[in-house]
Amino acid sequence: MHVDITVGQTRLRLLARRAIYWSQLQTLFVADTHFGKDATFRRHGIPVPTGSTAATLSILSQMLATTSAKHLVILGDMFHARSSLSEEVCDALSSFFARHAELRRTLVRGNHDAHLGPLPEAWSLEVVEPGTRMGNVALGHQPTTVPEDADLLLCGHLHPALSIGRGKDKLGKLPCFWLSKRCLVLPALGQFTGTYAIEMAANDRAWVVADEQLIELAPPLDDIR
Repeated sequence: MHVDITVGQTRLRLLARRAIYWSQLQTLFVADTHFGKDATFRRHGIPVPTGSTAATLSILSQMLATTSAKHLVILGDMFHARSSLSEEVCDALSSFFARHAELRRTLVRGNHDAHLGPLPEAWSLEVVEPGTRMGNVALGHQPTTVPEDADLLLCGHLHPALSIGRGKDKLGKLPCFWLSKRCLVLPALGQFTGTYAIEMAANDRAWVVADEQLIELAPPLDDIR
């Protein structure tokens, strides 16, 4: 259900439910929740099922309970668009934050968050810009060059995945954590998001999420890439 890794002096726990827990700081990191994306689609006349925000929040609540985290950090794209802030979505988030009243909440601003406007004050959500530091770790949304004095950069944005099989034997994609040049990209937590097939380079590491298990892969890859 989890894998412990160390990068520089920083030890982190990768969770199969697509999050990272830093026990030293009692902090849970997630990326790309895209709350309300289904509401945005419906507003534009695209009939999609409801419930993705509730499903994502349920998983998040379970991870907070399992880890006993005191701080939640969302690494960008908390919402899909301004239209995602429907009454239903806002009510669900208000209930979630009320249930976790003692939880510190931080959002690292992502590209989809740029035009949200002010969020409800009752959520007590601290919004910070990419480049913010927590100890030796830089926080961001999009992968970028890691500062020389940081152990690593935690980010999202790509919704990374590895393709399984090739040609006629291609079976699909599995979401993954991807570590490349001290940049650790988290899979998207949102339950209504797509994925992007990454190409691993030499010395990269990746952990695919398969049936709530984490499987580490490293180049060269044969049928998995």
